[in-house]
Amino acid sequence: MMLSVSMCTFAQNKHVIKGVVTDTKQEPLIGVMVKGNSSLVTVTDINGQFSLSVPDQNQTLVVSYIGMTQQLVPITSRSQNLKIELSENKLELDEVVVVGYGTMKKSDLTGSVVKVGDADLKNRSTSDAAVALQGKAAGVQVLTNSGAPGKGADIRIRGMSSNSANNGPLLIVDGLKVDNIQYLDPEMIESMEVLKDAASAAIYGAQAGNGVVLITTKSGSKAKNGQVFYNAQWQLSSLSGKLDVMNAKQYIAYGKEKGFLTDEILKNTGYVSGTDINWSKEVFEPTWNSRHTFGFQGSSDKGSYFLAVNNVKNDGIFAGNKDVYKRLSFQANGEYKVKPWLTVGTNNSIEKWSTKSVSQQSDNGSALLAAITSDPLFGPLAETEADLTQRQKDAIKAGIAVIKNEDGKYYRLSPISGNTQSANPFIRRDAVDQSSDGINLRGLAYLNFNPIKGLVYTSRLGYRIGQNNSHQYEFPYEANEFVRRTTYAISASANTSYYYQFENFVNYNTTIASKHEIGAMAGMSFEANHSDNVSVSSDGTDILSGYAPNYRYISYLKADANKTVSNAPDDSKNLSYFGRLTYSYDKRYSIQANFRADAYDASKLSKKNRWGYFPSVSAGWTLSNESFIKDNISESLLSFAKLRGSWGRNGNISVLSGYPYRGVINANSDWYQ
Repeated sequence: MMLSVSMCTFAQNKHVIKGVVTDTKQEPLIGVMVKGNSSLVTVTDINGQFSLSVPDQNQTLVVSYIGMTQQLVPITSRSQNLKIELSENKLELDEVVVVGYGTMKKSDLTGSVVKVGDADLKNRSTSDAAVALQGKAAGVQVLTNSGAPGKGADIRIRGMSSNSANNGPLLIVDGLKVDNIQYLDPEMIESMEVLKDAASAAIYGAQAGNGVVLITTKSGSKAKNGQVFYNAQWQLSSLSGKLDVMNAKQYIAYGKEKGFLTDEILKNTGYVSGTDINWSKEVFEPTWNSRHTFGFQGSSDKGSYFLAVNNVKNDGIFAGNKDVYKRLSFQANGEYKVKPWLTVGTNNSIEKWSTKSVSQQSDNGSALLAAITSDPLFGPLAETEADLTQRQKDAIKAGIAVIKNEDGKYYRLSPISGNTQSANPFIRRDAVDQSSDGINLRGLAYLNFNPIKGLVYTSRLGYRIGQNNSHQYEFPYEANEFVRRTTYAISASANTSYYYQFENFVNYNTTIASKHEIGAMAGMSFEANHSDNVSVSSDGTDILSGYAPNYRYISYLKADANKTVSNAPDDSKNLSYFGRLTYSYDKRYSIQANFRADAYDASKLSKKNRWGYFPSVSAGWTLSNESFIKDNISESLLSFAKLRGSWGRNGNISVLSGYPYRGVINANSDWYQ
């Protein structure tokens, strides 16, 4: 944080004090405030140097910098060139917490807010920012519902709070509302604040029913000449534990007990005594995943910058190359002090991603289900056609596909358990080709106007632009009476969307008589969403002009092929007004009140019920700052104690889809109003 400079005139009789301010690593610190008295103030330049004219009399310089321990330096007429070293004040850094539309000292918080800092996020073996939060914040659960590459984790704050499809918190990155944080590598994050209770989250009103996660990305470093950094990580992924399934001996004993296996059946089906197939070794394989982050960061007395490129490749543990996630992202943050009272900046990210996946859950079975339900008596491959079932043999004669591996060997079905919905996991894997890819741009530009001490007006414009495509292809094949297909099927979709938000708010903070700290904030927000999605699908016995891989696109559908086309653009807008008042006395007693009013257009709410109001109030008493505790209890026994209480009202607009208040009836996929 850069501090403003006050230029002053002095009496004829003056004394020039010069010096340099560094950190404990002897790196110069830019923008350090050096103060003699209320009218004698300067800041250090890009080299950490300062010069201050003072009256020819004894004084004490106050040297202060955000995040550093303040120093008092006595000066005399003999003081000419000072070398001042500031050390990091970890407690002070920890006290600055991001809240909705501003920051507060942690000691002044009256709601339930938890901060996860840069040190907690470093060297996490994940490329998902949500997973990096796991185990770092009380009351916050991170749920990984799928092990598929590219599947982001879900965040739950204080459990489930709604019966809607979306139980995740509102996500805010550098002030921008985002749809997910999977694009953010943990290496790019400075801090994450979680607003857990209703009072803290009420400032976000109708969108805060599931809590709020505020993320701040990194900015420039204080190093004199900037920094170049490169972080690389390779991770070996494998099945986390042994599948709890029966081996061959146990399966045979179970089959005989249940009556579907006898020694004669085993002999007639060709079971070779001693064969024991470990399906977890057949289906799952260790894979190497990689993550690389390269970038630059630096600052001067005028501004700062942070540029980083992140590349991620995750190869799933299902054998083959059909479960892969790739992501290339770029983060560019910059800030410039145009005038001591005007700062402008911008934070932007570009993400390009692609993914392939195998079926995990389905009404009629999946590849993963097959991996744990196939019997251990027969392996996945048929050595000859004699090992195939009669249905498979008949299909080959009729010219119907029986799925093979890359070496041309047929995937077999167990004559014991092969006639089920799970079948062979590799048949399930190769029966469908599906892939998705896309590009997302996210960012915002802002200005901070500081006309008088303690008052900051902020205006910012944020945006999200997204485009993604998906493709799926299926073909006729034969396995058993449950796992088979009689027609070709092809589908494709193209999805585009944009979102923008325009926000303006004012923060004012002042201290009266050193004990009374007062804060006020008021502002407005306008948001607009637009999406335009189109999808096309076709299903039939002969729908394409060719079936080689380069023909498996909608453009090659035959003229007489049936087609299902869907396109429904969607728009929504909302307007909000919000405010906050805070008061703290002598670092002991604090009170805070928030209020937000949200209004949504006809896509969410009818005109008669457009507005929602979300107030909150909270208070805190810092017991550890009371004299009866400070004077009687050692800090080594009790360093901090605080009582707090809060009440607030939040909303959940996610329960409402497009125009939910209309009277509609659905019959056989047709809508009637």
